[in-house]
Amino acid sequence: MSMDKDLLVDAVLASGVVLPAPGPGFLRLRAAAADDDAGPREMAQAVSQDPAITGALLRVANSPVFRPRSAPRTAQDAIAMLGRTRTLATAASVALKAQNDGLDPRVVDAIWSGCARAAEYSFAVARATRFKSLADTAYLAALMQDAGIAVVLRRSPQHTALLIGDGPTLEAGARALDALSGTDHAAAGYLVARNWKLPVEVCEAIRAHHDPKLTRRLGDEARRLARLLAAGRRVRDGISPDWVDWADDVAEEFGLGEADLDELAADAR
Repeated sequence: MSMDKDLLVDAVLASGVVLPAPGPGFLRLRAAAADDDAGPREMAQAVSQDPAITGALLRVANSPVFRPRSAPRTAQDAIAMLGRTRTLATAASVALKAQNDGLDPRVVDAIWSGCARAAEYSFAVARATRFKSLADTAYLAALMQDAGIAVVLRRSPQHTALLIGDGPTLEAGARALDALSGTDHAAAGYLVARNWKLPVEVCEAIRAHHDPKLTRRLGDEARRLARLLAAGRRVRDGISPDWVDWADDVAEEFGLGEADLDELAADAR
């Protein structure tokens, strides 16, 4: 499937939305992460002048979901534990959140805390499948999956109140936002991810994260990522309207039924 021929993506671009630009801290980190010769020390140096990214890396690395054997105390320790992909994911979310000045802080917190929980759960789901190698990339895609909501809200701020909530409430609000604004937050999120030069499969999974039919037309890795995002939301939210159309595809792809996902949810709490 060619995303360049995606009519919704074209419509979002034509609607006049303003896409956030990557900040200098993220750009330095992305360059370091792309250098095969760079390790945790070089990546830590890249964000040494960005206290927000450094603080977030330490918080994420000390999260119970990753069960660190010893508490990381420096950015270099955190990066060594998280690895390149999860480090990049954390930095991207912090850099994007910092560009949401002017939006209701309750909405900003709802979007990013919801994505952070979904990312942890998508990571855990991937680790429970034979596609463990996708866990870090699923974390990145899940953390960024709703980045387009803030983009759409900047264009249609009158709908901000729809996004005050969490879990299923947030998902329902995102669907209502798309309907009332006449745009599509998944397509906007795809454009943000592409603009920030995230991996192609991550961009495509974000574009399709509310569209099971579109997901079936993706390549193997992007399809699995989109389904891991759906499973992560299922663990976060329980059985919601968002989940119903994904259940069979997730079961077929990963061999995970409702009891398996309930068990993962219990383990994650």
